[in-house]
Amino acid sequence: MRIVRRSNFYRGFPSILTAVLVVSFCFFLVAGPASAAKKAKSIKTEARFVAYDADAKTIEVKVKKKGKKPSNKALKLKNGKKATFKVKPEGSVMTRTSVTLDGKRADINEIREGQFLFIYWVPDETDEKARFARKIDLVLSEQEMEARNKARLEAAKKAGKLSD
Repeated sequence: MRIVRRSNFYRGFPSILTAVLVVSFCFFLVAGPASAAKKAKSIKTEARFVAYDADAKTIEVKVKKKGKKPSNKALKLKNGKKATFKVKPEGSVMTRTSVTLDGKRADINEIREGQFLFIYWVPDETDEKARFARKIDLVLSEQEMEARNKARLEAAKKAGKLSD
């Protein structure tokens, strides 16, 4: 009867597998924070709308409350001063600037001069001295809210959904 021995490869296999797993784990530990650092957190700014330039794809606002300080001092905002933000009105949800009113999608061209809004922005990836608006939340004034709610109530009454 002949005895077949295992080759040396199989004896070292568990240690090789362990080494590969350890190296992979270390790589993901280092690469994870590096990729997360590229995706900056949004800074929330309260402002009043001034103008939208469709050709340059920028909006200009007058800052009311600047929010947190950006890491790049060139992007620092000042209360009461005008600021410019790059926007991308078209494209996928992940890359474009989303504009919302009451949580529903709105068009960037619907923003009126003087309208109060929240801008969530990050430093622009292509230009380190520019700001990119990821999201713009439009806020209605109290008069606009009352008028909208009154119109909705009237429409519901006409449709027979509400009684006096």
